[in-house]
Amino acid sequence: MSMRKTIEIPRERWAKYLDDLSNREQDHPVRIEVEGQELGDQALSTKLPLMGISLEEKGSEKDAIEITVADRGKGQTLTHLIERPEHVYVEQEGDRVRCVDIENRAHVKTLIFFEDRRGAET
Repeated sequence: MSMRKTIEIPRERWAKYLDDLSNREQDHPVRIEVEGQELGDQALSTKLPLMGISLEEKGSEKDAIEITVADRGKGQTLTHLIERPEHVYVEQEGDRVRCVDIENRAHVKTLIFFEDRRGAET
């Protein structure tokens, strides 16, 4: 059995790491939750295929992280923008990413859970 470990991705590696992850895990079903002291825990999406996670490097949203999920068959698309991210943590089990935890300056966490492709929750 593989051990789970959590690592922090250094800021200078965010763009490449998120791009590589998006390419590798595109269409993987994910669950997105937002947790914050003032807003509590909120589910944004469940089991929608990942389209991408990227660091905005230009324009008015520079340095924000954008997550897009979509179910093309149902015409559903959700884009979530994380402004002023401070930390990116990745929970892995062996080579498999289980969760990406992005925390912003206001201590709000966006959690991206990579669901079991067979439909069971992780």
